[in-house]
Amino acid sequence: MAPKTRPTYSVIAKTAGVSEATVSRVLNQDESVHPDRAKRVLEAVEKLGYKKNRVASALASGRTGLIAVVIDDDLSVFADPFYGTVTSGVSRVLMENGLQTVLMVSPVGSLEGSVAHYLESGEVDGAIFFALHSDVLVNKLKKQGLPLVITGTPHSTSDVAFVDTDNFGGAYTATKHLISQGCKKVAIITGDIGTTAAKQRLDGYLQVYRETGHVPAKGLICEGDYSFETGKALTEKLLATHPDVDGIFACNDLMAMGAITVLQDRGISVPEQVRVIGFDDSMIAQTSRPALSSIRQDVVALGEAAGSLMIAQLNGEDFEPVILPTELVLRGSA
Repeated sequence: MAPKTRPTYSVIAKTAGVSEATVSRVLNQDESVHPDRAKRVLEAVEKLGYKKNRVASALASGRTGLIAVVIDDDLSVFADPFYGTVTSGVSRVLMENGLQTVLMVSPVGSLEGSVAHYLESGEVDGAIFFALHSDVLVNKLKKQGLPLVITGTPHSTSDVAFVDTDNFGGAYTATKHLISQGCKKVAIITGDIGTTAAKQRLDGYLQVYRETGHVPAKGLICEGDYSFETGKALTEKLLATHPDVDGIFACNDLMAMGAITVLQDRGISVPEQVRVIGFDDSMIAQTSRPALSSIRQDVVALGEAAGSLMIAQLNGEDFEPVILPTELVLRGSA
């Protein structure tokens, strides 16, 4: 049986009793076409099972219908539920506006790398970045006119659209709570310090110490990378240097759970001997034992805001940075 061929403009025009030019105008959403003719074309399209060719559509409209979502990291990021949740928020908004997502997970520091070449090739209508370690590529793409959104505060002062969580405020609240509960030696396990989110969370932690008139002892600031394994390894190291640590603020829930795992393996009770707070308030926080106290950020809303900023740019609308609030959710660990 011969494969079914895709109907051409000529076949659609003949079926609808209009010109090929009219077919083209209707399929490219030209509202100047007479309603009766437009109706006949759409009925013919439905009858013939015509599906618009993306490449042809891009040539006609100047749009590809694709938005790149770029995570500046390697595939290990998918161990963190944050990325699946936040990209679902992005994709929901894009799909509601007839756009599709192209997911790219790769370091993007080089201006000559594969991500840079792809984004400069005209294959996508815009790009949304996560976990950026540098604004160099973003600034270059901005000059070329590609619509861009950064999820996270930009490293440099640029006019790129961005959405972020109140990382400083969340970290401040977590650290302040631990001290208010009587903790005398509070450690932090940071995220990837190359990102602005991790720096802001560290700054929030340090601000609480400044307000007490002290500085954290050497070894209380542990530089992590958001992974469960790092949470475990850094907690082991922390206990070796500060066996009297009585509070840990981990900058995501995975690292917090890594910390709790080590504490429990050592026979150290949580929260009686060491109080632990994470960040994200993911499903992990709710199902762990003890249930994890965590700084809640609305991860889905973060992704949706990034998608909405992209749509605003594509529509030529004004936009402002979006900073979403956080709150401390107290459970059994603190």
